[in-house]
Amino acid sequence: MSHLLESPSPNQYERPFSKRFLDKESKAARKIYLKVLISGCLLVIISIWAIFPIYWGALWKTPERNFDGWVVDFDGGIVGQTVVRDLKAASSLSVVTYTVVPAGQFPEGPPSLAHSVIEQHTWVAVAINPGVSQRLQASYESPNITYNGSEVITVYAAEARNENA
Repeated sequence: MSHLLESPSPNQYERPFSKRFLDKESKAARKIYLKVLISGCLLVIISIWAIFPIYWGALWKTPERNFDGWVVDFDGGIVGQTVVRDLKAASSLSVVTYTVVPAGQFPEGPPSLAHSVIEQHTWVAVAINPGVSQRLQASYESPNITYNGSEVITVYAAEARNENA
């Protein structure tokens, strides 16, 4: 118990940071350090060469062409015509080329258009909902705070498809 109360002699402990990396006394520690460092670097290099070519290969030549999109005017009024005209004009600047599809091809309306997108007939479909021109005109004639402009169009898109298909 008396040895615990004794103060250490000055020569018992070395001065901190008195050893250098290439000193003989640090050979064992240096060997462990370099072994861990080099094996870690090799593991990273092997991982990069094993995994990244797959990633880079997946990105090669994408997108090669524009995606196909449909615009369906279920409204038939001025709002529908305007949206169709503007989307067709924007197709040249977009990654989606829009084609106008007659509303008669979708007898149940927007739900059957959504089903066509799910069945992968097109990448994206923009539906101009039925009756939006009449609702807009009615809200102009007698202001209605319940009119919701976000219900004018509905966009259906397939996001989980292979872009190269």
